[in-house]
Amino acid sequence: MQTVPSILITGANRGIGRELALCCAKNNWSTHATFRTSPPATSSEIDYFQMDVTLENQVCDAMAALKEKMGHLDVLVHNAGVFPEPTDAPFDALKPEWWEQTYQTHVLGAFYVIKAALPLLRKSTSPRIVNLSSGASSITQRSGRRYAYGASKAALNHLTRGLAQEWEHEGICVVALSPGWVKTDMGGSKAELEPSQAASDLERTLRQLNISHSGKFLDRFGKEGVYHW
Repeated sequence: MQTVPSILITGANRGIGRELALCCAKNNWSTHATFRTSPPATSSEIDYFQMDVTLENQVCDAMAALKEKMGHLDVLVHNAGVFPEPTDAPFDALKPEWWEQTYQTHVLGAFYVIKAALPLLRKSTSPRIVNLSSGASSITQRSGRRYAYGASKAALNHLTRGLAQEWEHEGICVVALSPGWVKTDMGGSKAELEPSQAASDLERTLRQLNISHSGKFLDRFGKEGVYHW
């Protein structure tokens, strides 16, 4: 009998997170998802929790509720994200709050969520942590501005590599993964991909991830080398 994989997706009230949750539920995952302030349309196949990833108490409360419902967690997707700055804002126009918002969500939020989920992940036979990154995080292939957003995603990549190295002996796979340029509030209307298509590709990749992928920066198909640190 095939075991139903379990997944927790943060920031699933809209965009990629919402579509990924719907896709996973459709494809027989035990699907759990979070929203910050506005709950998405209800779905009997998805277990939703209110959780602002920047607030440690909310993260701990949500994870405690999740632990009451399940014995382990196979996949954690840290998708929650913000993009408060104008895409082409020059350095001297940047506001401190843009830096604070991006780092609190992408880096501190990842820290809170991963730390709280770790006990459940350690009970899985194939634990996977997926930090949704971006091509904007690349230092070697840097293009455009997006100072605060790109720097925060680069910091998330750094955390990803560190955790992959630390937990390799435990068999915990930790990857950075870019979904591509998607038509969301962040990606804009000119983006190449519909959220549903990106989600479908991501869902297939999540199933295939294993410890051999750990510490890598992958595209939505699970391919290495498309994006660079």
